[in-house]
Amino acid sequence: MKVLVYLEKAEVRGGIEVFAERHVAQLRAAGHEVEVVGDLSDVECRMPLFDGIFVHKCSDVATLEKFPPEKTTYYVHDHEPICPRTYAYTPFRRNCVRSSGLWPCLFCAPLCRSWKAALARVFAQGRRKRAMARFKRIVVISEFMKGRLVANGLPPERIVVEPPHIIPPPPPPTFHHSPFTFHLSPSTFHLPVDLLFVGQLIRGKGVQLLLDAMAMMRSPRTLDVVGTGNMEAKLKAQAARLGLTERVRWHGFHPNPFEWMRAAKCVVVPSFWQEPYGLVAAEAAALGKRVVAFAVGGLPEACHGKATLVPPGDVDALARALDGQLGDGAGT
Repeated sequence: MKVLVYLEKAEVRGGIEVFAERHVAQLRAAGHEVEVVGDLSDVECRMPLFDGIFVHKCSDVATLEKFPPEKTTYYVHDHEPICPRTYAYTPFRRNCVRSSGLWPCLFCAPLCRSWKAALARVFAQGRRKRAMARFKRIVVISEFMKGRLVANGLPPERIVVEPPHIIPPPPPPTFHHSPFTFHLSPSTFHLPVDLLFVGQLIRGKGVQLLLDAMAMMRSPRTLDVVGTGNMEAKLKAQAARLGLTERVRWHGFHPNPFEWMRAAKCVVVPSFWQEPYGLVAAEAAALGKRVVAFAVGGLPEACHGKATLVPPGDVDALARALDGQLGDGAGT
């Protein structure tokens, strides 16, 4: 089968890009001929030649409307189809569970970004949902997201839940040099990893809440942060204000976070936004690691019952849970 996969170019390689890469690899492994594009200008005229089309990310509504409905499968990775801001939380840092429309989106969206861009997105939401409703299939990665799409008027009979298939790669080769064992992993050159955060350093990922929780913990544990983003400088300044400079290590983006997860005692997913799924939580759980996360969005599903979940945004509860997981408190 000849397949077209559309994915917008992105500066930051996040969960959407990882999911899309794995999907393309699965299609090719199954023997399909796959062409991946981020610009329709050179393939639009050839669309009839493809047997199937998979769209992983398409912010522009006019582009979305160009895909033939009868052969297009649309993957929903975030809240973009139902929120002009794409994050589904308000300027007041509260998660939004309303259906999208002129009210209240017309007043919320311009407070969060350029008003021209925000208003364009608000008025395009109806077109976006109508285009999606015509597609052959809509794929979401959690029951939580299916419920959100249905609540926003998308046809439930066309929505399929397909959680990411998590297969952690094997550990790297181990070389025995008595009395030591050396592993070819990033953690080789650092102190033992107590707490680990992997992800983009953006507001909704909640690292600022994790730093506050670390300052409240009963034991001075360390935190390794693997990732980068537009809040990195602010988070480092916050860590300094809280007296955590010596306890937080910043490593930037790393292409293989599994090795960091294997080295960690506990993986923390402090997202306060409604994660559509929570790939890091699922990967850590698949490795058998301790996971602490806020019980929000699709995170409870991603953890498969193998995590300590605390009320969303409750920093006190997060600190107690971290102490408990590391054996220094009563837990939650």
